[in-house]
Formats: sequence, C-alpha cells, structure tokens
Amino acid sequence: MSVSFELAMTPRFGLEVSPALIAFGELLMLPYAALCDTVEDELSANAELERLDTGECPVCRGSWAARCPLCGVRSAGSFEGPPDVPDRDTDVAALRRLVLAEVPAADRPLADYLVDCLDQHGLFDRDPASLAADADRQRVAGVVAAIRRCGPPGVGATGVAECLLLQLEALRLPDDAIARQVIAGHLAALSRGHFTAIADALGTSREAVRAVLDLIRRRLRPYPAFDGGAAPAASYVVPDVVIRADGDDFRVELVESALLRLRARPGGPGSAGARMFLAQLRDRWNTLRRVVEHVAGRQHAFLSHGAAHLVPLTRAEVAAALELHESTVSRAVADKYALMPDGTTSPLSAFFSGCGGADEALRRILSAAEGRLSDQQVAEKLRAEGFTMARRTVAKHRARLGFTAAALR
Repeated sequence: MSVSFELAMTPRFGLEVSPALIAFGELLMLPYAALCDTVEDELSANAELERLDTGECPVCRGSWAARCPLCGVRSAGSFEGPPDVPDRDTDVAALRRLVLAEVPAADRPLADYLVDCLDQHGLFDRDPASLAADADRQRVAGVVAAIRRCGPPGVGATGVAECLLLQLEALRLPDDAIARQVIAGHLAALSRGHFTAIADALGTSREAVRAVLDLIRRRLRPYPAFDGGAAPAASYVVPDVVIRADGDDFRVELVESALLRLRARPGGPGSAGARMFLAQLRDRWNTLRRVVEHVAGRQHAFLSHGAAHLVPLTRAEVAAALELHESTVSRAVADKYALMPDGTTSPLSAFFSGCGGADEALRRILSAAEGRLSDQQVAEKLRAEGFTMARRTVAKHRARLGFTAAALR
C-alpha cells in the first residue's frame, strides 16, 4: 500500500479577528494618560505623524484659577500642580540627619541602626528593645523617643494602634479619653462595626464610639506620613469626557479629540501607518462618544438629581441599542472618567447598575439608622421608597456596600 500527500484549497466560512481589530480593541480600553503615552510613542516612531496646535481645553476652557490637570493652564498665585510623591530615600535621609543631631555621640551608631530598621511605612515590625537586644534598654528608649520627635507623628510605632495613639497625642485634643481607650483596646472591634459592644465595655454611648470612628477617618491615618516607599498613588483623576448641562438636556464633549490633534503628512514612507493610527483614534472617539451620549440620555435623572435616581442599566443593553458587541462597550468605559455637570469626577462604571438607585437608598437607610435594623426591616423601608427587594437580596447588597449584619452593628 502506498501513501501519497497532496495540497488542496478548500473554501471555508468563519469569523476571525483581524490584527486591525485587535489593535483597535487595545487602543479603545486605554485611559487618557495611557493614550497620551501611546501617542507620544507613535510620534517618536513615525516621522510622518505630526502634532497640531491643541484646541480649547474642554475641562477648564482657560478659566481655571488653579492648574488644570489636562492643559496645565494656571493663573498667577495658584498652586503649582499636584504634590510630588514623596521619596522614601529622601525621608529616611532627612530623618537620619535629624536623629543623629538629636542623640548623644555615643548613641549615634544605635540611632543609625534603628532608623534602618524602620519599614516602608516608618514603623518597627517588633519592639525596638528586641531589635537591639545587646544595647541598654534606656539608651534604646531614648533613641526611639528621638525618632518619634524628629519624624512625623506616628513614626517609630510598633503597630497601627500605637501609630494612631501617637498621632492622637500630637493633635492635643481637649477630650480624647474615649478615643484613646477605643484605639488602645477595641480597634479590631471598631473595624467590624461592634459599636454597641464597645460602648457597653467602656460605659459610654454608641454615638461616642461612632464619633471616635469619624475622628480616625478624618484626622488620623494607619501609617505616618512617611510611606514614600509604597506604590505611588495618583493625586487626581483626569476625565476622559465632559458632560455639560445644555438647557434641559446634556452635551458630551471628548477631552482627547480637543487636546490630541494630529495629522499624517502625505507621501512619506510612513504615511500609511500614520493614517491607520489616526483612523483608530477616530474610531475610539466615535465609539466613546456614542456610548457616553446614550448612557447620559438613559441616566438623565441621575445626572440631574443624583445617585438616588440611577436607573437600572447594563452594558449589554447599551451594546444592543448601539449595535455593538458587549465587550466593545466594556472596553470603552473601562478606567474612563467623566466630569459631571456638578463639577465632580465620576467613573463611567457608576452609570451602570443592575439595581438602579437602590444602592443609594440602602446606604442612606443604614447610615441614618439610630438602632439596629434587621435585613427584613431594611427591605420594608426600601419597599416604601419604591424598591422591592427580598430579605436575602438586601443582605447581599448590604454586604457589598460594606455594612455588617445587624447583630454586629
């Protein structure tokens, strides 16, 4: 028996993702800052692509008193932009200099060692006496006291509770006895929302315990202002779209199309690639505009009156209405932000909700409750406001919003 091989062409129908569609999907899901980096890379790589003068900034329109995070416009006497992310090496070096100048010459090697023992947040991972077991305890205590005097409030603590107590001491509040007791002995219970249990143990009221929680949230922080070694966090959010009131309706303006004005030089060797990149940018902007305009129309009451008037809306519904794939809508709104008509910045994901304004109503009911409300009682209050939910559904959304069960509140 002989075996033979031959090549033949067979017609076949099927859907395949083209490289251009893959590139468009990747470009669509980029936030504004990442898109700016991509544009800069493309400008450097392709000489046939050039930047034009930018148009009027859709965020500030040249009238902001402070620096605009998009166009950089500022007036005289305004601040110079967002604060720089602290550099931990600079913080450590500054702290080391201050501490070495504070302690006696004999204790400077010990001080140098203990400063190096601080973690990225400025805390000791265990008792300083155990870190320098060979040194005299009194000398160690003196060096630790110098570290705490020279550094920001809370530096040199051995845990979150001690860090909060040191910051509270630096505030010098007139009446902080309850706050000290709660932080020192009941911080874990406070994080779980056991207000009644803490109040009974300390012989005070739930309102006093809630006041301590509010104090911690507003004026204290779990780590001292020394955490430059942590991952840098963005100091502000750059909006991708601007939603403005236009009479009784709302108008959507794209930030990118006004500030990223490009063109392709004709006839050059890279002109085809430049035109393709510009076409992908236009497709991105058209898709983003269509999605936001449709969502703004559906969430008109939300834009006019607030989160309590959010109507149920999913990405699949928007995709069906615009004849797009659901993944395209998801990429268009991922990590994107909108400047709202009231001047606040909100993620585009906030426009989508399966339960509409029920979340806001549930949050309001639980926050304003004077006593312990069971899930059934909350369900009845929601039903009175027009949101029909079963008890188990209330429990699911309550947990998602970060509220504990009635027995733990």
